Amino acid sequence: MTLDLGRYGTREILNLQVFDYVSKNPLMYFDYANTATFETGSTRVHAWGAGSRRLSWDGEKQLTLTVETQIFSMEHLAMLSGEEIISGAKDIYKVETVAVGAGGAIALKNSPIGGVDGVAVFPFIRGVIDKQAPQPIESVTSNTVTLATGAAVAEGDEVQVFYQFSSASAHTISFTAKGFPQYVKLVGDTLYMDEVAGTAVDAQMVFYKAKVQPNVTIGMSSQGDPTSISLVFDLYPVQVNGTDTIADITVFE
Repeated sequence: MTLDLGRYGTREILNLQVFDYVSKNPLMYFDYANTATFETGSTRVHAWGAGSRRLSWDGEKQLTLTVETQIFSMEHLAMLSGEEIISGAKDIYKVETVAVGAGGAIALKNSPIGGVDGVAVFPFIRGVIDKQAPQPIESVTSNTVTLATGAAVAEGDEVQVFYQFSSASAHTISFTAKGFPQYVKLVGDTLYMDEVAGTAVDAQMVFYKAKVQPNVTIGMSSQGDPTSISLVFDLYPVQVNGTDTIADITVFE
């Protein structure tokens, strides 16, 4: 059965497949964005004659795809940073507010690294640390820090402990000075509603070469709506069947 062309409306999100442009390997399936906006633009200049526009020249075509999402993954951050996700052990910074136990012992949730020199203990008084009174440390054994003789805090006093511990399982993205987003290929699936037929038609958009803009804002707040991340992809032409093609839109059954 042949698919007839129709009059379409759209009110569905674009579910994106993201591929590495060079290797063609899949990077992620992105089916949880809130909005996706495909925008075209170009310049037009005119030749004037006797006060009227007579001829025009078009050029500098620029196409973008903007995706808004409140859900993101480490793959998104890797795409923005232009760096790989590094998996494995990682030293994590930690601060704990705890009460001093008997004999000056302080029990932590994790085992500090770096020995005595890797731990700093301060009196925690009325919600503020006393930076002028770092407490002497005698030893660090497993997750227990023992204060040395002469410590100013007593059993039951609150202290704040700064240290690092080694997490055996972690994933890290680095935003480096020379790392920038790489090219990707995007394939998006959506639905168009046919006004006359009253049924939905599958539609697929292929963006052959894209690069996300490196400028992004990730807000962190304890109030209001979850932060929304805006990913703006610049789109570029690629030779497809002998024609420089930036995007294809296909309706199919």
